[in-house]
Amino acid sequence: MIQLDPTILDRRRQRTLEAWNLTDDIVLIGGGSPISIPGGADQTFPFQTHPEYYWLTGRQREGGVLAYDPHEGWAHFEPPLSMGEQVWGGNQPPIGRPIEELEAWTKSRGARAVHWLGVTKYAEADLVLREKYAHVRRSKDEAEMQEMKRAVHATAAGHAMAKDLLRQGTTERQIQVELEAAMYRAGADTVGYGTIVGSGPNGTLLHSTPGTRELTSGEFVVIDAGGMINGYTADVTRTHPVDNVWLDGMRDLYEAVLTTQKRAIEACVIGAEWGEVHCLAARSLAQALNELNLITISADDAVENELIALFLPHGIGHMVGLGVRDATGPLPGRKRDIKFAGMKIRMDIPLDENYLVTVEPGLYFNKALLTSTKQREKYKSAVNWNKIEPWIGKVGIRIEDNILVTAAGPVNVTSEIPK
Repeated sequence: MIQLDPTILDRRRQRTLEAWNLTDDIVLIGGGSPISIPGGADQTFPFQTHPEYYWLTGRQREGGVLAYDPHEGWAHFEPPLSMGEQVWGGNQPPIGRPIEELEAWTKSRGARAVHWLGVTKYAEADLVLREKYAHVRRSKDEAEMQEMKRAVHATAAGHAMAKDLLRQGTTERQIQVELEAAMYRAGADTVGYGTIVGSGPNGTLLHSTPGTRELTSGEFVVIDAGGMINGYTADVTRTHPVDNVWLDGMRDLYEAVLTTQKRAIEACVIGAEWGEVHCLAARSLAQALNELNLITISADDAVENELIALFLPHGIGHMVGLGVRDATGPLPGRKRDIKFAGMKIRMDIPLDENYLVTVEPGLYFNKALLTSTKQREKYKSAVNWNKIEPWIGKVGIRIEDNILVTAAGPVNVTSEIPK
């Protein structure tokens, strides 16, 4: 368990208070408790404290609450170690005040408004404060980037192992097992999210669970996996052909995605609007599809009439760090669910210094989208349907890296992982 420098926590708390600008309201931030496995007796799912609690405390202690009173400052409450924890060898010793005192502490503040963040216990979380807090957490400090570098190192080991296993007859599940084992050997505590290994038709699905399907020479395999250390995770996707065999036209499709990613990464500069980065990527991919004679309309038209969303049915990326969707969302005060190039993307913000984002364009010949009668009619003359028919339900590509926005330009912190 990492022990954060107290000065780092002090800076984080000060930035948070400046964003909140509270004069009388109380804030309680819950760390959460383990969730029982149904039918598992005393077993629980692996516990991970809520990132809103962890970022301000550096603690993974279950059941903790960090409180703030503008009149008195911060107060930290944690439960004592139970006899069972002491016998079975679980958890950190508590710090701060006993959790049993929290209710009296809160009641003694009278009728003043109380807001909950993190895991709520007595009331609903406050959306306004949460958005302001998320915005503060978007800029990564030196301690966070140190953890990210370690997570990236572990992730690189996993992807290297997976690439070596891309041979005909290997199953998706075998790749997952060896990939995750390699990440653990390289220092990962766990995986940051469910590992995706999608071969052939499974690669046309955005999130495919690894199964018993055996790889076939020449097909693409989409591998999306990240190792997590102390709550910080890398989020990396690579697409490779099995046996390094490139079938007719497949390299052109891959290069279209790779070029799109390069352009989107270059656009990750201070002040860039994330929605515009997505539109740039969508336009780049549409341009490639037009040049390959897969669509008949211009890139601008494909973005304007949302045709490109049939081939790129997700956002260009999201924040990453303390969890795989770290502080993702809109800028405080902005509306949610605004479309860009036909997609409702996960975040709508201007990029700023030390933001860490994923850039993950994809090109998918998804069967559901491309055999839809409605879509076929709508884009009847805009797509060369006969030309893409051999790839429908069979080919998917995604390439994803983690990019740090700096004053000197974008820095690819996952560049060590081969594409």
